[in-house]
Amino acid sequence: MLNCPNCSSKKIIKNGIDTLKNAAKIQKYKFKDCGRRFNQRTGTPMYRLRHSPKTVALAMKIRSEGNGLRATGRILGKSHATIIGWEKHLEKTAEK
Repeated sequence: MLNCPNCSSKKIIKNGIDTLKNAAKIQKYKFKDCGRRFNQRTGTPMYRLRHSPKTVALAMKIRSEGNGLRATGRILGKSHATIIGWEKHLEKTAEK
């Protein structure tokens, strides 16, 4: 069970669904006592990324095999700047 960092409550209710660009659905939740909201990705490396976890993981796998940023972007149909953003985000979450 998850405790709220604000009020230490354990009362959680479902609070809608977000739909990503790839039509994937992410469940949103809310703490009943204080109203703080979160989703199923909160606290994970995928938090605040708008693409599917499979796409991001595939990009990191392609990069780890020695492909460049632009080549990875061409393979996945994404901008090289997007790939850079994913790498920076994942690096930050790994440091925590």
